[in-house]
Formats: sequence, structure tokens, C-alpha cells
Amino acid sequence: MKKLIICLSIVFVCANGFAQEKSLSVKDGNIFYGQKQLTDTGRDRGAVLHPNGKWIYFVRTSKGRFVGERFYPVDGQVPKDGILKEELWRINTNGSDEHMLYRNSTAAIDHPSGYAYALIDNIQLSPDGDKVYFETSRWVTSNALNVMDPDGSNVHMLGPGNNTKIILSARTSDDREQSYKGYIVTSQRRYWFYGGSYDWYYLFTPDLTNEIAPLGDDPAYFTEMGDLRYTDSR
Repeated sequence: MKKLIICLSIVFVCANGFAQEKSLSVKDGNIFYGQKQLTDTGRDRGAVLHPNGKWIYFVRTSKGRFVGERFYPVDGQVPKDGILKEELWRINTNGSDEHMLYRNSTAAIDHPSGYAYALIDNIQLSPDGDKVYFETSRWVTSNALNVMDPDGSNVHMLGPGNNTKIILSARTSDDREQSYKGYIVTSQRRYWFYGGSYDWYYLFTPDLTNEIAPLGDDPAYFTEMGDLRYTDSR
């Protein structure tokens, strides 16, 4: 698997009035906050900072390695049920209180290696940080969108969802701001009446129970048209 470096710049105002920049980053599978290394497993990715600046959420991958598209577990550590499970973790920005919140045990399809791989991806936070959304492998054509409380409690699946974003602010047809704050934008596979399928994005309420409107298949278009801002780029 290619090594990725992902940075999110966070600006703090010091007592002297000058801005000091810290960064949340993932380097060689380890979480860094500013210059401080927080984890050392070499298996961590997808780090997201909570709005309160105290917690970092991230995905911890199964032990093993990818060679091309095939994943190979560590020798002698093959799971009995044949499913390699990813985990969602939380750690304090000072490096304390690292613990697992959720482990996925559902794989959409068997991996080419012969093992099923249960993925966790795309951690998203609500504007106020009272909800943590994330996607897990579930069906062949779609991930499952899940939600939990910030401490990992009350976790449950909402429904199908891919490439999910949470709205921070939006412009409605009458130019009111933030009317859809906290609402969900996600892609779902739908089927035409006479056959065939399509993948469009839809606007949902924060619990995914009520569909507000279809948005189309081009995120760049409806994001610009609605002047949408998302919580992962606040």
C-alpha cells in the first residue's frame, strides 16, 4: 500500500495575539499532532480532529500488508473466521487515552487474497461534534453509513452511503444561511424502473431518515451552486 501523508492545518491564537499553526498528519501509518508523534503501530490512517480540539479519530488497519491488490495477514495471526477487521480509534491530542471505539466485522466481498476484509473509511464529524459518522463495508455496490456518540457509545447503522459529507453551511433558494447545517450529503446506488442503475448524491436529514432532494452525480456542481461548506474542510 502506498505511503500517504495527510495534513490538516489548525490555527490557534496565542496569548500574545500571534497565530500558531499546528498540523494533524499521518506519516508511515502513524498519527502526528504538531511535532508530537501520538501512535507507533504503522497501521493508522484517516485521522480527523474533533471540533473541540481535544480528540483525534482514526482508522487502524489489520495487521499485514498489501502487495498490489492482495492483502496478506501476518504469519500466524490469521483470524479464525477469515475476516480481517479494521477498527475505529480515538486518542487525546496530548497522546493519552488511546482506545478502540468500534471494530467492523462485515466484509462486502471476499478479498482476492482469500480473506474477507472488513473496511472502515471516511470518518466525518457533525458541526458541533456531537455525532461521529463513518462508512463500513457492507454490500457489493455500497458502503454502510454509521453514526455513534463521540465516546463510541450508541453506535448504529443509518443506511447505505458512499463518499459522505456533513454540511457546515449552505445557501438555500431564498439565500438563508446554514439552513442545512448538520445535514448529510451522500451517494447511493439507485435503479431505473426499466433496468439499469445510477449513482447520485442526495441530501438527507442528520439521521438519514428523510430525503430532502436529489443533488445529481457531480459534487463539484452542486457544491458550488449551493455554496456548500463541509465539516471536513471547515
